[in-house]
Amino acid sequence: MMRTEDQSQFKTEIKLWLKKHKLGYGWVAEQCGVSEITVRNWMSQKSIPPLKQQLLERVMEQVPSPQPSLGGLPGIKVDACFSLTVQLTADLYSRLAEKASLCGKTMESLVAESIIKLVTDEESNSAMRTRKVILPPAN
Repeated sequence: MMRTEDQSQFKTEIKLWLKKHKLGYGWVAEQCGVSEITVRNWMSQKSIPPLKQQLLERVMEQVPSPQPSLGGLPGIKVDACFSLTVQLTADLYSRLAEKASLCGKTMESLVAESIIKLVTDEESNSAMRTRKVILPPAN
């Protein structure tokens, strides 16, 4: 669904989409492999090259809508699009590093194992909820 004629509507869609997802031109620049200045030029006066426009259209279709905030977890900010970025306060970072050290793991491996456990626990809980149990008749 590439638009090559007038890009003004597409540029407006990009701006609204970025605002909705709380992303900026710097993020677009990273996705397209260009500088933020280049993206700003595209959005103000220059046209977006066709291949970059196709890339942006795909990204806009595939990136999920923003999730509600993690109200109960102060000091943690999560950004998950195609990768996962977790920003921690210095105190939480230290606590996580200490826990990883006590387990004899790197922080990265501790977090990766925790994510895997979350996914597999949910899958096994889901399977358990759908399993039918037949009890023997009472004597």
